[in-house]
Amino acid sequence: MLLNYWIWLAIVTNVITNIGFKMAALVANNPTKKWTTFAVALVFGFINSACMTESLKTIPLNIASAIFFSLSIVGLSFSSYLLFHEILTWKQIVGTITIIAGVILVCL
Repeated sequence: MLLNYWIWLAIVTNVITNIGFKMAALVANNPTKKWTTFAVALVFGFINSACMTESLKTIPLNIASAIFFSLSIVGLSFSSYLLFHEILTWKQIVGTITIIAGVILVCL
């Protein structure tokens, strides 16, 4: 299941979509930049939906959803830490490790 490249593309594009939404929120005082960033994020959201749909051809919905949402949260946690300098506490790190362990168990 984790070898299915569609699910990985869906996760990556989901993270990019949400980063785009955050960036659009940060430039709210510049309407042109805000709506352009938002529109680009929506394009990645569309790609995300298409990739997730393709992954469902070979992965059961319950497994694909668990992998997709869990690893999207992990990706967003680290992305927000690296790109936006948001705080990542030790509890969040332990929770992230727990999520990764859960994904591994679901895929076994």
